[in-house]
Amino acid sequence: MKKYILTAVGLAAFTLLAACNNEDTTADDAPIVVVNGTEITEGELVSILKSRYGDETLSELVERQAILGQQENSGVTQEEIDEELDYLKTNLQIETDEELFEALENNFNIHVTSVDQFIEGYIIPPLVIEALAKKDVNVTDEDKQAYYEENQEMYEEQVEASHILVTEEEEAEEILEKINAGEDFAELAIEYSIDGSASRGGELGYFPRGQMVPEFSEAAFELEIDEVSEIVQSEYGYHIIKVTGKKSTFEDFEEEIAAALEAQQAKSGPEVLAEILDEADIDVRDSRYSDLFSNEAPGAGADEEE
Repeated sequence: MKKYILTAVGLAAFTLLAACNNEDTTADDAPIVVVNGTEITEGELVSILKSRYGDETLSELVERQAILGQQENSGVTQEEIDEELDYLKTNLQIETDEELFEALENNFNIHVTSVDQFIEGYIIPPLVIEALAKKDVNVTDEDKQAYYEENQEMYEEQVEASHILVTEEEEAEEILEKINAGEDFAELAIEYSIDGSASRGGELGYFPRGQMVPEFSEAAFELEIDEVSEIVQSEYGYHIIKVTGKKSTFEDFEEEIAAALEAQQAKSGPEVLAEILDEADIDVRDSRYSDLFSNEAPGAGADEEE
């Protein structure tokens, strides 16, 4: 999932600034910490935060708001937004909103208090950027066929497989018996496999011949879809392999080829963002930030000020 997010530092700074600025301005001189008898006031804290992070954070906020203003034009749907949120929850293995907020803070240092806030700040912007980047893309059947023929070496036969890896043959035999008795392959991989793929239920994705060690590759390419291998020994231990997919023809790779061609034709994210900002109506009401959103070259207008 492509992300367009505020930097963690910028977001934290903005949160503090917003909280402080929402307070009564008379609180600026109120001490928040006293060190060896010397007071540090809220006003000092806000001033330092603005000087260090103000420009960067304000720029990011303006960019985000300008992007949100292009949602309708981009064609991004509620279904796409929901899919992105569901994808994230699935990958983080969470169900409730509270678990989502906790996971975002612990894993990404993102603090939100509502799902709508997260969607607006972190899901919609990258979807809009991606949609606008691809808006004028047009990949034809002829384009895809030509690309396939010109890049045959990239589209050799591949298999999609999962595996369970253990160090002892006896343990492998016990696991294979459980599989043959109908127990779930992915759950057994999570429980027993010592490979890094265990957390994904043993999933390895697609791979061509020669990418894996010879014993593993040979066994995998001999299996049919949904077939489970006998125990395969390699230098890493004892494998049980399950093939879940195969690709060998143009039709098998067509979606992948289309995506590659779309990426070639699409505009870059920075290019799309520049166009969005150029079209946006940005009214800067604090002269301290005027230069951030000026289209003039640096130094322009200096003669008039003299």
